[in-house]
Amino acid sequence: MSSLEKKVIDFIRRHDLIKRGSRLLIGVSGGPDSLALLYFFVRRRNDWRLTLSAAHVDHMFRKESLEEMKYVEEICRQWGVPFFGKRIDVPAEVEKRKGNPQDLARQMRYAFFREVMEKNGIETLALAHHGDDQMETMLMRMTRGSGVEAAAGMRVQRDFAGGRIIRPFLCVTKEEIEAYCRKNGLQPVYDPSNEKEIYTRNRFRKHVLPFLKAENRHVHDHFQRLSEFLHEDFDYLETLAKKEMKKIITNNNKERIGIKIPDLLRLPRPLQRRGISIVLGHFRKDGQPSPFSIRHIEAILDLIGGPRPSGELNLPGGLTVTRVYDRCIFHYGFPQETYCFEWNPTEKLALPNGGELYSGRPVKSAALSEKEYFFLDWNNTALPLYVRTRREGDRIRQKGSGGTKKVKEIFIEAKIPIHERNVWPIVTDAAGEILWIPGLKKSSREASGEDGENATVLIYRRNTTTREEKMDESRH
Repeated sequence: MSSLEKKVIDFIRRHDLIKRGSRLLIGVSGGPDSLALLYFFVRRRNDWRLTLSAAHVDHMFRKESLEEMKYVEEICRQWGVPFFGKRIDVPAEVEKRKGNPQDLARQMRYAFFREVMEKNGIETLALAHHGDDQMETMLMRMTRGSGVEAAAGMRVQRDFAGGRIIRPFLCVTKEEIEAYCRKNGLQPVYDPSNEKEIYTRNRFRKHVLPFLKAENRHVHDHFQRLSEFLHEDFDYLETLAKKEMKKIITNNNKERIGIKIPDLLRLPRPLQRRGISIVLGHFRKDGQPSPFSIRHIEAILDLIGGPRPSGELNLPGGLTVTRVYDRCIFHYGFPQETYCFEWNPTEKLALPNGGELYSGRPVKSAALSEKEYFFLDWNNTALPLYVRTRREGDRIRQKGSGGTKKVKEIFIEAKIPIHERNVWPIVTDAAGEILWIPGLKKSSREASGEDGENATVLIYRRNTTTREEKMDESRH
């Protein structure tokens, strides 16, 4: 038994990666790492009673790739390992989707692995990432400012396709793998793109890792140990953060999440960061790397903890973070278009903010607040009515005082979020005089509820989500 095999077997046992009788799918590109991994398991197939299969994806980046797939298939035939192969025209997909070639290739490769595992009842996918890969990954992610989980690198094992992904080679170096291939007469294929310095990973491999290895030849062991410690710490704190965030998140759907700022700020700073990371994870697209870094998390916490009562951040992917007093909303945008509708009160009017206006007879309802209805005197109102968004310089003649007040001040005093002010309905007469700001303020033009045949009650209903949010806000 070689030294590499001893290390890998100890690593597998320490992390409980494989049980006797397991069904394994091994990702095999044909390069030194994956070919060595396949050979390692073939040698242990009988002793460990393993059922092995191999999966290979031809991404069609290079003209030689089809021959490489045939080569891997032939090796699998010689070693008695069932082979699953697929050609995917990634360059065509890149042209179609305008995405990153390496990211798209990875997404499609893992989708194929998932498909093979689910169709064939295979519970474990073994990948050949090694200690050098781990160092490169951690250094690259730390350099670009990733969060703790990402900077911790690749997990030894993680959930995937109803089973697991395992990485038994994280305990060995690239040099050890290449020596293992030579010793056992393995003839891997080599991808020339691994030498091109246009790729960040290759630059780290060629220029950074040699320096670290010269300083300490066991440096990969230290990186791997650090990775495992960081993941363990992260998982523990993540559990605590998820428990706390259940109390802090006020609404949750595909497009929008709200959180209570005072409750978040009461948490220790590490849990605040993880809480924000949990919220951002909700907006991460399946199979794609997160576009959010620790820099974004800190910017959000600065917005939340800063002295200004309102503000906004624009994040990658079109995500917006809006602070509104003691609430913070993560969203993909709100309707911001101005509008002006001519309104016949005998017909219900659906509004862009999700609310609606309609009319009825002049009867008071316990279900309505005093600001959600308006008594209109037909004989003393210039028709038609208009419903529009706010305009610069808008003022309303206040009921009772006789004086006027800026609409902007009314919004501020009511703590209406900026994005809601922009679409809030304002009812005017034909001359443009503001009669009513539904839900907020009535003008002195409102009639008495006892005006009989000459009066109609205008009613405003806000959408359910917004009403619930405002009720929740009023309790804090």
